[in-house]
Amino acid sequence: MTDKEMQHLLKAKPERGQRAFYDKYFNYVYTIVYSRLKGFASVEDIDECVGDVFAQCFLFFDKQEEISGNIKAFTASVARRKAVDTYRRVARHTSRSVALEENEEFVSDEDIVASTEQSELRQLLYDTVEQLGEPDSTIIIQKYYYGRSSKEIAKIVDLSSDNVRTRCSRAIKRLKEMLYEVGFAR
Repeated sequence: MTDKEMQHLLKAKPERGQRAFYDKYFNYVYTIVYSRLKGFASVEDIDECVGDVFAQCFLFFDKQEEISGNIKAFTASVARRKAVDTYRRVARHTSRSVALEENEEFVSDEDIVASTEQSELRQLLYDTVEQLGEPDSTIIIQKYYYGRSSKEIAKIVDLSSDNVRTRCSRAIKRLKEMLYEVGFAR
């Protein structure tokens, strides 16, 4: 089934369209989520994350007239982002506690202040990239996080390589301006 056929089915018969979408992309979504969360999250957390991905996709399909770009790329982007959210949620609820005697002193090699600042900066950067919208946020993530070429990204977002390079350049300029507005120095 092509993207256009899938979009038409999602519009004309939402229940059948959602079922077809689920059947087509379940293994793909599960693979993305599992690869991000394996060894860290429980099976229940992974299953919940996969369900959240489909729920978010279905909500998007209900609200949008038409999906711009490739449905597979859109789905992958949602899956990656939900996996990151799940990772953060699980990390927040996983605590390491150490029993200390009254006279013992806890010594750590980790610089907690620097680690916290780094974490906050990453979150700010991620949130700012998200604000760029699609397909710009996907282009930036694919280029700078995954190190993919313009040609590879073009296939993912269903644009030409030249268009990807242009959008990337413009998105970087917008990203710099947005980061400057929230307190980053140039």
